[in-house]
Amino acid sequence: MTNMMKADLYRITKSKSFYIFWIVITVIYLINIAAKDFGGISFGGPSFVPEDVKMDIGAVTMNFNFYFLSILPVFGIIIAEFSEHTIKNTITSAISKAKYFLSKYVFALLYTAAAYLFSNYAFYFINRMVNGSEYSSALSDFSASLFSQLPLMLAIISLLIGLAFLFRKGAAFNAVTIITPLVYSSVSVSLYTIENTQKLAEKLLDYDINTMMARLALECTDEYRRNCYLISAAVIVLSFLIGYISFTKRELD
Repeated sequence: MTNMMKADLYRITKSKSFYIFWIVITVIYLINIAAKDFGGISFGGPSFVPEDVKMDIGAVTMNFNFYFLSILPVFGIIIAEFSEHTIKNTITSAISKAKYFLSKYVFALLYTAAAYLFSNYAFYFINRMVNGSEYSSALSDFSASLFSQLPLMLAIISLLIGLAFLFRKGAAFNAVTIITPLVYSSVSVSLYTIENTQKLAEKLLDYDINTMMARLALECTDEYRRNCYLISAAVIVLSFLIGYISFTKRELD
């Protein structure tokens, strides 16, 4: 399994998705630092960031960006082998489907989570050097906001991995993962305009990925945080099972 992970690390550093991933992250954070403000992709439930929150933690509330960015490494690690039809060469008597799945799942999860943490901390230290303490928080406060999001981030990565093994095709994987948040948001907002479904819509918007990311980074109630972590745990378990069963029980193309 270790050799497979080393091979995956080498392979992904040679892929286009690797460079796109890091270029996009770099551009987003450089714009934030230069503008002394935070921004990024945001839709779904409204996320209100208090005015007294410093720019670096404000940027953490915008980590919904990483939902879309995480598609790239998962694609490069898993979908690419299906697309290039090299997976049959990997599955041998020495490497079973189960072992292959576990290796890919663990590597994709660890690599993407490490990239998420590294890029956030790189942004923090560069922003602190460039813009000073006026636009940066104490490291402990920044870390608390970032790690509050980590269980949700792990759930997002796990979900993407499960879907990658379920769909196997790049077009289907990209379409579902990119469109689903927009559909969820559109349905929730539409339901909110109907009096009889407003309460349901409020719940859906409260637990939209974008909203959870923002609220976990800020102060939220213990009940809300617990619910977010329970949802994250459920998503991790279900996506692991979906990916494992769909890969090990189906024939390779």
